[in-house]
Amino acid sequence: MDTSSTLKPLEEMGLSKYESKIYLTLISEGISTAKNISDITGIPYGKVYEIINTLSQKGFAMVLPSKPMKYSAVSPQQSIANARKEARKRFEKIESSLLRQLEPIFAKNKNFAGSKSSFLVINGRSNIVRRTEEMIKKAKKNINIQCSANSLSRLIIHKEALKEAADNGVEISIAGITGSENAEEVSSLGFCRLKHIESAKSNLISIDGKESLITSPSPDDDNILYGRDLGISAASSSFTRFIDNFFEINFKKAKEIRYK
Repeated sequence: MDTSSTLKPLEEMGLSKYESKIYLTLISEGISTAKNISDITGIPYGKVYEIINTLSQKGFAMVLPSKPMKYSAVSPQQSIANARKEARKRFEKIESSLLRQLEPIFAKNKNFAGSKSSFLVINGRSNIVRRTEEMIKKAKKNINIQCSANSLSRLIIHKEALKEAADNGVEISIAGITGSENAEEVSSLGFCRLKHIESAKSNLISIDGKESLITSPSPDDDNILYGRDLGISAASSSFTRFIDNFFEINFKKAKEIRYK
């Protein structure tokens, strides 16, 4: 029997080189003794007993009740089925161990994960205004905006794009610092759901749970196009969900505005 083409598959199935040799010997010889197996394979006589016991545990060999003790192979079909069953058990054990160790780490950090995520630093107020306009026009479902008092005043530059989005069924939620200084702008955004917040350390906008933009205005004045603002644009669903969760917490606490 040419064993060269069958040794490797058996080893890939989980048998050692010696186990594979002994199993193939039992297949070709039928019922055999340990001495006979040792003579054929060249495996030390004392080692044969140990290996056959292992083969028996793996479902590849049977120990026959006789004197001297004899052994036979389990049929290839049954042996392969036994190997498949054992492999499944090993996989499930490894799977359970890995999930127990890795899932808590993944759950802790998944808000920042995303294989298709991209982040971009944007410098200058005019560039941030341009990016904000692009995002508003891309929105299909919802737009979330948080901004300071002056940033809320500057938001008027996007009024037409916001109105068009609202007319197309996009839900627009704005959490901003409101007061007498921007009452006119607030009134003109009556088609949005706008609430008052007491403070805003940074401005943000997110659309459809997919894209977000966080900006820090410098200076935070009422100039619409000129400023040394710095922004981080994220095309990342996981990161944007994190931003949306933060926004929703603040929005729930914010005060409803009554439009005049």
